[in-house]
Amino acid sequence: MRTVPLKRFAQGGGLFTDGDWIESPYITDSGTRLIQTGNVGIGEYREKGGRFVSHDTFQALRCTEVLPGDLLICRLADPVARSCLAPDLGVRMITSVDVAILRPRRHSADHRFLNYWCSSRPHLELGESIARGGTRQRISREQLGEMPVPDIPLPEQRAIADYLDAETARIDALITKKQEIIHLLEERWIGRRGSLVLQGLQPTDGSGARLPAWEYPKLGVLIGLQRGHDLPTDLRRPGSVPIVSSGGVSGLHDTSVASPPGVVTGRYGTVGEVFFIEEEYWPLNTTLYVSEFRGNEPRWVAFLLESLPLDAESDKSAVGGINRNVIGDLRVPKPPLVEQRSMASELLRTKNNIEAAQRALSLQVHLLRERRKSIITEAVTGSRSSDLKVAR
Repeated sequence: MRTVPLKRFAQGGGLFTDGDWIESPYITDSGTRLIQTGNVGIGEYREKGGRFVSHDTFQALRCTEVLPGDLLICRLADPVARSCLAPDLGVRMITSVDVAILRPRRHSADHRFLNYWCSSRPHLELGESIARGGTRQRISREQLGEMPVPDIPLPEQRAIADYLDAETARIDALITKKQEIIHLLEERWIGRRGSLVLQGLQPTDGSGARLPAWEYPKLGVLIGLQRGHDLPTDLRRPGSVPIVSSGGVSGLHDTSVASPPGVVTGRYGTVGEVFFIEEEYWPLNTTLYVSEFRGNEPRWVAFLLESLPLDAESDKSAVGGINRNVIGDLRVPKPPLVEQRSMASELLRTKNNIEAAQRALSLQVHLLRERRKSIITEAVTGSRSSDLKVAR
């Protein structure tokens, strides 16, 4: 397959226009939209926040304006040389220094084809191989301009782009549908857990339905909650004891400070997520853990904590995050132990079934994304040319 440098397809004599360096003092809340590296996905524009510069800054720095349909190519990992087409955001647009702009030549390049090529495995693998740098890998504007692109006629570029537009849209629709099902399953789980555990009780004020056979103490009476323990990194020793942080197991140590079963939730950082630990463990100081179950079923206690608004009144804590004294005032149900165990068993089965379905759907999403990548690579490299009808 004959190739030519990428810069051959750019307007202006084959020259790339690099984005301007926009420093923090120039950033405003409105004005000219600044497109940054985080906005450039693999073949797609990603809406990640909105940063702007003023009209005066645009004029003073002589920024290059981005036009809808321009090819925006990221010189910074990850991965290097990925691209997207500039969207029409309804405002003037510029790029940051690590996003290069290629304005395709009208009579020799289809901007969609170039974007698909820059999303293909050969292009991205080459970009990674020539990238250099310390903490972040990047390539120069000159290297980017010299990267090879198949030299094929414009009608064939358009035919390939038309084919890929249809195929990727079909795959994207399937991915969206499966992601929606994953989300609906999560909502179903949250709803089922809350309705079974709380039975209509509002923990923040104690209002709502109450069952005659149940008690309704405060959380701090139902169980004992304790702040986790400090363990600086330089004091950790190799071992098999899980270290539990606000985000879950984050390392191992040779000593435990808590016995199983363990129920741990985040005090800072990830607040509201609950972890059930079935072995000796070390809860870090960023967590709260159940030090006393006081005769309650541990699994049910874990599901109860998952159902509570642990961060609802975090602003009452003088140090931020959640405070055990604050959440200790939440009003909670206390069913008889036999009912706690029955609920815990039912919820565990439901959770396992839903998580299994979500894992299967997530695998399908992964395979669809891999299929999407393969179709793009096969089409732009010519291995699926039999599927394309080129207008001659």
